[in-house]
Amino acid sequence: MTELDVFVGSTFVMDEEIFQLWVDGHSVETATHILFRRLKDFSPDYSKEVVLSYVLGQYRTYEMLEKLLWTPKKLVTQWAYQMTEQTKQCLIHKYYDLNLPVVREILNKKYSSRSRKDLDEISEKTNVNLKSCRRQFDNLRRIQKCVEELPGNT
Repeated sequence: MTELDVFVGSTFVMDEEIFQLWVDGHSVETATHILFRRLKDFSPDYSKEVVLSYVLGQYRTYEMLEKLLWTPKKLVTQWAYQMTEQTKQCLIHKYYDLNLPVVREILNKKYSSRSRKDLDEISEKTNVNLKSCRRQFDNLRRIQKCVEELPGNT
């Protein structure tokens, strides 16, 4: 008997605007509202429900991709999401992009793993969404860990 393997997949389509809203820590509702306002100017035919469904789908995908983004090498070598190299690089770049006022505040607070509790204050002071502050803090910790593991003097 002949064995047949079948693979069904689809190409990952990244909406950069929605990804940026997700990275910035906006809720699905806020992102839907922002996108709906912009789309309404171009085409009044879009309903808020259709835009909400689209944003929800994108947010779910980004949440599943986030674990891969924690280790960029895994994202680059993974096969679960079919995407171009350019898309992978864009995801990594935007995910690890830092807001300078947030980083300055994190580093001014004698950066340590205990500094995470100060992120509420940093969020208020810099007017940056708390989710975004947490992402940046965690990214700095991951970067620090990678640098510490490099051989030689750093």
